[in-house]
Amino acid sequence: MPKNSEVKEKKKRNLKRNRARGNAYECKIAKELRELGYPGIVTSRSESKAMDNAKVDLIDTENKLPINCQIKATIKYPNYLEIKKACPLKDKPFVLFWSVIKPTESTFRSEGELVILEKSFFYKLLETYGKNNSNI
Repeated sequence: MPKNSEVKEKKKRNLKRNRARGNAYECKIAKELRELGYPGIVTSRSESKAMDNAKVDLIDTENKLPINCQIKATIKYPNYLEIKKACPLKDKPFVLFWSVIKPTESTFRSEGELVILEKSFFYKLLETYGKNNSNI
């Protein structure tokens, strides 16, 4: 049976690993959004502790991104409604990016990436896409 100190050390190592995985995923999404034409996207960790505490992981310094983003890289399904409720900012639609993490024998890997958003915002996206791509 493992000693109590060994269990604590393993938990501490896992927490560091999980935090690093989450930080890397935030940076990845920020980079992808910059490549899509939002050059002012930065992580709230680097810009504003208050925004990070408000459940907003990405900040648009140019105020062009039409959403508030929360980024998760977890095994368990994130509770979108609870996270959204904890976000005091209601000026933009709330969107959750989720990297679905699956454990393997030796490590963890992403099984895929999802974006979770409210149906009304999804319909607005479809309307806008349809108007801009009526020749498709």
